[in-house]
Amino acid sequence: MAKMPFALLTLGLMLGPATTAAHSQATATAPPSAEGELFRLSFDHAFNPANRVELARRFEAYCREVLDTVPTNTPAEDAWVTAESKTSDIKRINRLVSTKEWARHRLKETFSECLQKVPLLQKAQVNNARSAEAVQFISLAYSFNQVADLAVFAKRVDLKSELAVPLNLFRQTLMIAAMRTLDGLDDK
Repeated sequence: MAKMPFALLTLGLMLGPATTAAHSQATATAPPSAEGELFRLSFDHAFNPANRVELARRFEAYCREVLDTVPTNTPAEDAWVTAESKTSDIKRINRLVSTKEWARHRLKETFSECLQKVPLLQKAQVNNARSAEAVQFISLAYSFNQVADLAVFAKRVDLKSELAVPLNLFRQTLMIAAMRTLDGLDDK
């Protein structure tokens, strides 16, 4: 029996055959996107040093692609979000987090954070600092810990991309990359 790549096996168990088939069909007909390229890399390669460098590059492209598609708050909307987020009034906070303005703010914040973390990862890779590289992979994965919220925010602002499915996989891929960076199993 052929050995199935760990990420592919996990994705199949996590999402089921209907979701993976739908994603395959959608990515087969669409022109290559940063998400599609990152999705393919998550399955197709070992986590050797060269592929980890490529993973960082593709994460940067993916985060930039998503960030470019997220609608932007006006300066007045940003000021309102900032002011409202400083309150301790639960009713105001509940109203805030249910708005499109908050959704745009959180999406922009999350994917901007990703773009700030990738250069730190790349620097660790250039310096061949394996422990620092693993830490940066974990830090990047941590940026996407609120996948369910990000998916709700994407829907609230009518983003065409379904964030929950790829981000769950991408977060897992980052964690595996961190482990493989430390254990060096894919370096041989």
